Amino acid sequence: MPGGEHDQFRRPGRKVAVRRRAAWKSALYLLGKGVLALSVAAVVVGAGWLAFKFVQEGKLFQLESAESIQIFNERHVSPEAVRERFAGDVGSSLLWISLEDRRWAVEEIPWVESAVVGRFLPGRLRVVLRERTPVAFVKQGNFLWLIDNGGVLLPVPEGENYDFPVLTGIPESFSREQRAVRVKLYHDFLSELEGDGTRFSDQVSEVDVGDMEDVQVVVTGPVGAVRVHFGRGRYREKFESFLEHRPLWQQQGELVHSVDLRYRGQIVLNPDSSGAATP
Repeated sequence: MPGGEHDQFRRPGRKVAVRRRAAWKSALYLLGKGVLALSVAAVVVGAGWLAFKFVQEGKLFQLESAESIQIFNERHVSPEAVRERFAGDVGSSLLWISLEDRRWAVEEIPWVESAVVGRFLPGRLRVVLRERTPVAFVKQGNFLWLIDNGGVLLPVPEGENYDFPVLTGIPESFSREQRAVRVKLYHDFLSELEGDGTRFSDQVSEVDVGDMEDVQVVVTGPVGAVRVHFGRGRYREKFESFLEHRPLWQQQGELVHSVDLRYRGQIVLNPDSSGAATP
């Protein structure tokens, strides 16, 4: 309301002056910020490059020689065979070595069941082995190998003596998985024979697992070896029956080459020739 009582509080209508920074000052400010950012980036890149060179070439991280690879728990595996798996790593930084790849390479050695590979400073690798445990000899063609529960064939180490039966009935054409199935059958047989700590297996020289339904065993005794057909299951019961009747055949002068224990209530002598039943 013109001329009213509020007119005295109104400010005069005039423009407010705004001070602007000079263009050259703004450009100088931005240039300063850019130089600072570049300087920081240069410092970071330089530090990273120095760190990279230190890790790559520093003695602390470098695998200087094959002897810098420490091997533990080796018995049948030669240290040289393990170190061969790292031949291309000598002179390299520990951080560039793939531990997983080297573990796989070490586990390709026949006697190695598993391995753990680790880095240690200064400039060392550590390989901890778990070797396979053989459970029997196995014939493959004209050669005799050792075999473990996983069906892996193992070369017989020089100078080592093993008191194992010979496992037969495993063709050379069998895969590792097929061999493992036959080894389990063999293991079940021996485990039942030794269930209470009795060493019946000491009399077993050969186990034929060629027929999954008829485990055939060569048993040694005072008058020679006898091939025994155990069939499948009740191995201990059948073996005790065999041991009980064996002295009777010997007293009677019976020449026994093989025995069939697959039938309840009777024992068949020499089934691989003519054969005769014993109650």
